[in-house]
Amino acid sequence: MKRRARRSWWEWGLILSVMGVSAALVFWFALVHTIHLGTQTVPDLGGRTVAEARRIAHDRGLNVEPEKPGVYSTTVPVGAIARQEPRPGFHVKSGATIRVRLSLGGERVEVPAVAGESLQGAVGVLEQVGLRPGRRVQVAGMAEGDSVIATDPPIGTPVPPETSVDILLNQIPKRSLWVMPSLLEWNVDRVRAFCSRNRFRLGQIHRVVYPGVASGQVLRQYPPAGSPLSTSDIITVWASQ
Repeated sequence: MKRRARRSWWEWGLILSVMGVSAALVFWFALVHTIHLGTQTVPDLGGRTVAEARRIAHDRGLNVEPEKPGVYSTTVPVGAIARQEPRPGFHVKSGATIRVRLSLGGERVEVPAVAGESLQGAVGVLEQVGLRPGRRVQVAGMAEGDSVIATDPPIGTPVPPETSVDILLNQIPKRSLWVMPSLLEWNVDRVRAFCSRNRFRLGQIHRVVYPGVASGQVLRQYPPAGSPLSTSDIITVWASQ
């Protein structure tokens, strides 16, 4: 009989390499099994309601806890889960808590309080918060000075960025009106005191020669008695010389 040939050194090397790889694989699978023993894979809860997420997590021995504040999202419905931690696919111990944040919908900006501002000031404030000035509607006599009265959407309304905001603007200042009294037979000094006390504007005093009438007595006036009178009107009188 022929004697079996001895294995060459490279054959022994190949055998040892195969044995080493096999041992490494066995060790790896044993390690993974040990690490994952008693753990659960975190499910994907995105887009779920809290009630749905809790049912899913409960089946895996996990808990769900919503956290505030919510997050803005244009892809997830308002009130559904938009973010979670740990993320889906992570391994956690049984009984672990998945913390979630709910969608607030698309980002919102409150229409700022611009009532009383000038048009230029209101436009600047709107642009600063990311809104666009819209149409301007002008009225007269509804506010003091040239100022914003209201907006549409109303002040304080949450709206998406870049929303167009219309402005209601008072163009002519509001006028407080009185009834013009009769100044006839008053003397000029009394007229001056009346205008000063009530902050009316006294214009020119025309002197007229009128025999038989005491000097300084009012003979004629403008505006006439009974007319509407505001602080911007000018009172003119004609008095005896």
